[in-house]
This record gives sequence, C-alpha cells and structure tokens, in this order.
Amino acid sequence: MRDNSIKKISRQGFLKEAGLLTGGIFLFPIHAVFGEEKNNWVTYQLVVPDNANKIEMEAAEQLRQQLLQLSDFSLPIVKESEYKSEPAFFIGNTRQARTEIVARKLEQDSILIKPEGRNLILAGGGEQGVLYAVYHFLELIGFRKFTSTATFVPKAASIQFPEKEIVHVPFLKYRTTNYKDTRDPAYSNWHKLSSREVWGLFVHTFNELVPPDEFGTTHPEYFSLINGNRLPGTQICLSNPQVLETVVNKLQKKINEKPAAIYWSVSQNDNDQHCQCTECTSLNNQYGGVPSGSIIYFVNQVAKKFPGKIISTLAYWYSRKAPANITIEPNVNIMLCNIESRRHLPVYTTDPAFSKDLTDWGKLTNNILIWDYNIQFTNLVSPFPNLHTIKPNIQFYKENRVNALFMQANAQAGGEMAGLRAYLISKLMYDPDADDNSIINEYLDGYYGPAGKYIRLYIDSMRESLLKSGAQLNIFGGPSDAKESWLSIEMMQQYNRIFDQAEAAVKNNAELLKRVRIARLPIMYAEIQIGRNELDTARSMFKRISDKKIIVKPEMKNLVKEFVQLCKEDGVTRLQERSTPPDDFLQSYNRIFKGMEEMDKVISVGKRIIPISFPEKSQAAISALTDGVLGSYESWSNPDIHWVAYKGQHMDFVLDLGKLMTINSVSMDFLNVQAQADWNLLVLPSFVSYATSVDGQTYGAAQKIENPHNPNPFENPTIINVPFHTFRATFNRTKARYIKVHAESMLQLPSWHIRKGQPAWLYTDEIIVK
Repeated sequence: MRDNSIKKISRQGFLKEAGLLTGGIFLFPIHAVFGEEKNNWVTYQLVVPDNANKIEMEAAEQLRQQLLQLSDFSLPIVKESEYKSEPAFFIGNTRQARTEIVARKLEQDSILIKPEGRNLILAGGGEQGVLYAVYHFLELIGFRKFTSTATFVPKAASIQFPEKEIVHVPFLKYRTTNYKDTRDPAYSNWHKLSSREVWGLFVHTFNELVPPDEFGTTHPEYFSLINGNRLPGTQICLSNPQVLETVVNKLQKKINEKPAAIYWSVSQNDNDQHCQCTECTSLNNQYGGVPSGSIIYFVNQVAKKFPGKIISTLAYWYSRKAPANITIEPNVNIMLCNIESRRHLPVYTTDPAFSKDLTDWGKLTNNILIWDYNIQFTNLVSPFPNLHTIKPNIQFYKENRVNALFMQANAQAGGEMAGLRAYLISKLMYDPDADDNSIINEYLDGYYGPAGKYIRLYIDSMRESLLKSGAQLNIFGGPSDAKESWLSIEMMQQYNRIFDQAEAAVKNNAELLKRVRIARLPIMYAEIQIGRNELDTARSMFKRISDKKIIVKPEMKNLVKEFVQLCKEDGVTRLQERSTPPDDFLQSYNRIFKGMEEMDKVISVGKRIIPISFPEKSQAAISALTDGVLGSYESWSNPDIHWVAYKGQHMDFVLDLGKLMTINSVSMDFLNVQAQADWNLLVLPSFVSYATSVDGQTYGAAQKIENPHNPNPFENPTIINVPFHTFRATFNRTKARYIKVHAESMLQLPSWHIRKGQPAWLYTDEIIVK
C-alpha cells in the first residue's frame, strides 16, 4: 500500500522552501519532530541483528550517514543483543521485524516501515528490501537523490515518523533502465532498481554463443540460409542439432565463469535475417507459422539443460508474434520488444498489434520482460515529448501480467531531460500508481530551483503542441519530421522564450544556470537539424546572397559552437547511437563552414549538370551537385538534402562549365557509414574517374582515383572511423568546358554484408572544380 500520512509539499510550497548549498547538495526544511524534543537525537540507536548480513549493515550505515547531515549526532550502530531500552531504528531481520516479515510473507524488494511507539522498524523482503526501506524512509522525511551527484537534504535537525505502517510489494520483480545515472550503485539502490549482475548474458547473443569467426568458415551450415546462401553473422540455424550442442557447451562454460548470474540470454542477433532452410521453415510452420516457432523450439531445449537458470530470449522484430501449438518451458523468459510502437500516445493506442502480441504471449507464459523504448536512436539529444506516456505504458504492462521491465534509454551521458527521465521511470517502475505529475514537479523544482516552473511550462507546451498537431513520435525519427508541427517556427520561438525566462530566473546562480542551459540543448539541436535541411527560409542555416552565392549565417555558426560546448559540459559522448561524438559533430559543420567560405574559388558553382544516370527522388535533385551548399556528414544515417543519392547504380554525369575554362583540380566527397558497416546500405564508391573535354564529344584519358578503404568491417574494422572520402584529381591548367564523372558502385551489397544482394547506395554532395 502507499502511505498518505506524511504531509505532501505542494509544487509551489516545495519551491518556496527550497534552499541551495554548493557542491550539488540542496537543502529544504521540513517541520516535524524526532521524538518529543530536538535534543533526543543522541538517545537513538541503529539496531541490527546479531548476525547482520552485508546489506543490513549497509542499510544501517546509510541511515547513519544520511541522518548525520541533519545534526552533529552520529547515531551508534549496535547489535540486537547489546540493545537496552533507548529508542531505536530496528534495521533488517531483527526480532521486532521477524514476525512481521514472516506474517506478511514479504517478497523480493518489498519494504516494511512500521512505527512502534518511539521505535521504528525498517525491514524488507529478499536481499535488498531492508536497504530500500531505509531509502524510502529517508524520502518520507525529505531526502531526495535527483541525480547521482545532486542530492537534496532536509534543512531541519528534526524528523517525523509515519503515523501508520507502510508496506509496499512491487508488482514488477525486475526493474531497470540504462541512463548513465543508473550505473551509479548509490543512485540505483536509492531508486530501488534491480541489479544488472543477475544477467550473465544480455540480448543479441547468437554471435557470442556461435561465433562467426570460429565457425563461419568451417561450419557455414550453422548459420542462416538466405536465398540459397549460408551467411555467417546473420542468425543461427535453429534446426541444426550441432548448433544446439555448440550453444549448450558454450553457455555452460560461461555459466561456470559467472555461476551467481540468474538470467542467460539465448537470443537473436540485431538483424532480420533468420534462417530460411527447409527444416527451420518446417518448425515455424508447425508452431504457428511465425519465426518465433523455431526460436521457442530451440530455446526450450537449451532451457531443459539448465533448469536452475532462467534462459531469456527475444520476441523482437521478426519474432515478435507469439507461436502456437507449443508449451514454453517454465524457466524460459520472453523479452518482448515494442520497437515499432509510436510514442506520442500510450502503446496500447498507437500499436494495437503489439497489444495483441502481448496478450498472445501472456497465454503461453507469465514470465515476460518488456523491453520498452524511451530513446530516439539517431538523435539522442533531440526533443522527444513522451513523458506523458510513461505511466500509462507501465500500468498497461502491469495489467497484462508483465513481471519485469527494461526501459531502454540513452546509455551515454546526457540526452533530453535524462535526469528527469531516469528519476521518473525509476519511481514509476517501483510504484506504477504513483503520481507522475507530482514526481515531475518535484524533480524540476528541486533540480532547477526557480527555473523549474518554466521547464515545466516548456514540457507542457511541447506536449500540447504534439497532441494538437496529430503528429507521431518515431524512435528512429528526428527534428525535421516535426518541423511543421510541434517544432514549427512559431513553437520553436515559444520554447526559446520560455528558456529565456528560465535562464533569467537563475541568472545569479551559476550551477542552476548551467543546468537550465543544458536543458536547452535539445532545442538548439533541433534548430541545427532543421536549419541544415532548408534553403531560402527564415530558419535555414544558409543565406542566399545572389543566384550563385550562398553563405552560412553567422548566428548558426555560433549556435553550433555553443551547442558542442554545452554538450561537453554535460559530458555527452555520442549524439547518435554508436557514433558522432560532439567533436565529430563540430568537425562535420566546420567542413561546411570552411568549404562554403571558399566557394568563391570554385568555378563549378551554379553550372549545369547533364545526367547520364539519375539520382533518387527526382532529376532535380542533381542540381545540388553545383548549388554551392555542402552537406553534414554527422547525418550519415539519414543524410540531409544536400547529399545526392544513387541507389543500386553507378553515378554518371557531365558537368558543363558553360565555356572553356582553366581547370586545376576536380574533387567530390562521398559519404561513408559510421556504425555497423555490415548492416547499413551506404558504401563508398570503388573508384571515381574524371575526364575532360573541350567540345563535349571527345574526352581525354580519364583520371581514376581508387578508394583506399576496404569496406569489409571484418577485415577492416576502422572503416567506421572514415566519415567521408575525398576523390580528388589534379589537372595542371587543363583547358576544358566539360567534365565527365563516373563513380563506380558495388551495385549490390557483397557476401559479408547482412543484407547481401540488396542495392548499395552512394551519396555525394558537391563537385568542386578549381
């Protein structure tokens, strides 16, 4: 049950009473008494069982250390046999608590806080319960841990016991999220998050259990059969008995190395290339006609070999639909993922297919872990107004017998409202019925001080604009998707005005001002992302000076620099999943800034392109090759409008300079993939050639520039460190009007690629002739 006996502090009351100390520790007063008199702190003891375990001692020490911040008294920790008659906190499995724990059959992570006269019992179920009870009590009397480094402490040296006992049994038995703060043990324990140490292997483990490097050449039959070819590194062949034997043997070795771990993932790799051999297809047909059929068949056999462990597998992407005509072993955990769901509303509204899948899996097992998403993978610092959906989603999972939850987040430092999100998600996972708006207000006012009400206004304004617009939130989307709705010019102006007010409210407090400026990062990022994708608009990064002259606006240059600096102050290490550190982001834009400053020396700007092969989208897209505007290579996963794309074909065109001119050099930059080179469709050309002509009929010998980079990431892992490559040819004062350009595509993705046989893409952004 939830306690309602402690006085609630209103949003404005909390703000009014809040005070600030340096070093990230905040104080706010509470008005209550510890016993009858302030001075009787000295009479209290912290009583632990005679045979107290490590967690009970930690709980007692944490309570002692936290209360020490309220006064000069350090309460003694004593064993139960040494306790006499003084008032005390009874911590853990003491005689006073033991009867209650047994009678209530407290489950893992449950808490018990019970007043008995002037004494207080603090206990819980399982190993961590007593520690959680101590932290829960500390929050009742005013303590807060908003981040791993910002802690709130009551100002008064007096506290108040709850009037009634508090017992809480969490419905979700496993609760975790992966914001950076949650990797701090003190933060994780305070917020009652489950330990990651219970996992021996965690998702996407087929390659780890059947390594392609070890078996790819000697046993290609262990891997997926796709279009008649065995492809190591995709998935494994689940009908092959030797694969089962290999997985069991490898898993046994890993369990021997980490015997205390409970969960062991035997799950598909992060691609959709499941085996299509006759035997695997037959298993899928036998068990419901879905790919999860062969997976559950295989994982069941593994689980039977390890009855003392929980074998977890993914229901994800191609395997999300539940099988039929099969019984799932009791020690098999289904990790059900809703990566497809939109996030502007609760998933039961936006994704009824997922709701059905959850129901169908629930008919087969009550051991379901939901993998939920609170992240935009390609834009980690982008605005993402989904806070209003978190509580409804968690309650929906609870109603459908989900007993474990992982809320995937930005594991890197920083991200939009990362501190608030970690705080809110942690509290709602432990108590899905908690008031999410109160939690948000508590955090904003505690962490941002007088600016908190403005940050709340920003959050509410963006949410209301999103819902009013009818737009959707996609975890693979970005700011440009919302540029005509909740990130429109008018709304962006409103958000910036709100942040101006927030900054003004804390202008005399350097720490709070820094926090508010960091909270503004998503809006700055959105301005950059939208601005780079527009031309001849008020919010464009660029300004047209003449028909043939476009410059970068000075204010946009400053915005990029300020954004990167704030990212560094916030400790941001990535702006996209697996790529784009802030310095790379800055270098990407510095390439634009420097290159466009030198466009006066480029004789190809504004000249006519005669296409031989045609780019994607439209023939008009080819004009971007001579418009004098460069593209940002930080956007490799979703290239901006200034990159010209060729799908499954070579790039061929003729540049007409309009008249005979002297040529010294010709160059073009081509975009390269910067993460998962065996997964993405973007490749560098094998070579680029340039040939010149005076009349457009007869061309001289072409200069051929080879690509020096091996695109195979298994042979050349450093390929992901090459954001682009320049193919440059030198012409010593050659007279010509026409330049014929050819870029050699591999056309289809090669055998080492997960998507072997699919069209390969080339991207280039400008031909530079000097």
